[in-house]
Amino acid sequence: MNVPAYARYDYVNKKASEFLAQYEINSFPIDPMLIIKQEQWGVQKYSDLMIAFNCSVDQVCKCLRSLDGYTMYDENNYTIAYNDVGKTVGRIRFTLMHEIGHIYLNHLVDFEKTCIQRGGLTKAEDQVLENEANAFARNVLVPTSMIQQLNNKNPSKIAEIFGITYKAARVRLELFQTDYSVNKNAGMLDQLNKIFYCYYYKKKCSICNASIIQKHGRFCPICGNKTLKWGDGKVKYKKFETNENKKLKECPRCKNEETDIVGNYCQICRTYLVNKCSEIDCETPLETNARYCPICGSESIFYRNKILNAWNYQELDGGFTDILDEEPSHGFMNNPNLFDDEKLPFN
Repeated sequence: MNVPAYARYDYVNKKASEFLAQYEINSFPIDPMLIIKQEQWGVQKYSDLMIAFNCSVDQVCKCLRSLDGYTMYDENNYTIAYNDVGKTVGRIRFTLMHEIGHIYLNHLVDFEKTCIQRGGLTKAEDQVLENEANAFARNVLVPTSMIQQLNNKNPSKIAEIFGITYKAARVRLELFQTDYSVNKNAGMLDQLNKIFYCYYYKKKCSICNASIIQKHGRFCPICGNKTLKWGDGKVKYKKFETNENKKLKECPRCKNEETDIVGNYCQICRTYLVNKCSEIDCETPLETNARYCPICGSESIFYRNKILNAWNYQELDGGFTDILDEEPSHGFMNNPNLFDDEKLPFN
């Protein structure tokens, strides 16, 4: 496959959107090193290469043909080298995501001339791939949906929120409308808006450490306490798999898998297969891992029917009995003043 004559921005933006969804990104600034570690790619600092080969940073840059970063592929794994000498955290963040872009866009695999050992590319071909990697980096680090909702759209604010340099933030603003149009024409706006939704409505519970996305209600759906704040929790409580109608695909009691039928009860054991608030005057639809209703604090149907254990149950080594670490508290009895949304840049 030959390197395209022009950067494929529609393809790049689509891949950036897929990347954000795949890694469930809803926190900013993004830490590219977490992605690199998760994928078990190799990573090398220019400063380490300087020590290993007893040379200057200029010599490393000349050898790798890059002032900022370089990606190698040996048909088994990728290795990213990046310049950390005198570079800001924002500059390094963009460099790493740029190199991840080369990997995610298959630049090192799809094209006959790339390893990516750029000596095999013409200057024009190299520029096309560099433009694509830059577009990928800016659309991942600063998604258009986030800029769109930002009240104070200036380079300084964008640099502060998303952890990039002032120069990169200025370029991001200049190209915002272009990327927005590409995303709109490709039908990706709804998918990208979910990123802002997940960012804005993410909550953490100071009692059970739950990490949840919740627009309405102040009660934690996991432990029932009124202790939610905006931010990233540490624990994601497992959900049951459901059909489009929010009904469980498998009955948790008898393991019947024929549940995609009329009605909400299991036809084998009569277990109710849709989670909702147990309070008759509320009956709010709930996620399958919810023990409590976030609106009124009442127990969920799944928790009341013992489909779900309390959030702090631990299974004994023998596996026969579950015990509570401590008696779970209930939302009705907690201090209503503990809920506090921290200031967001979108308010």
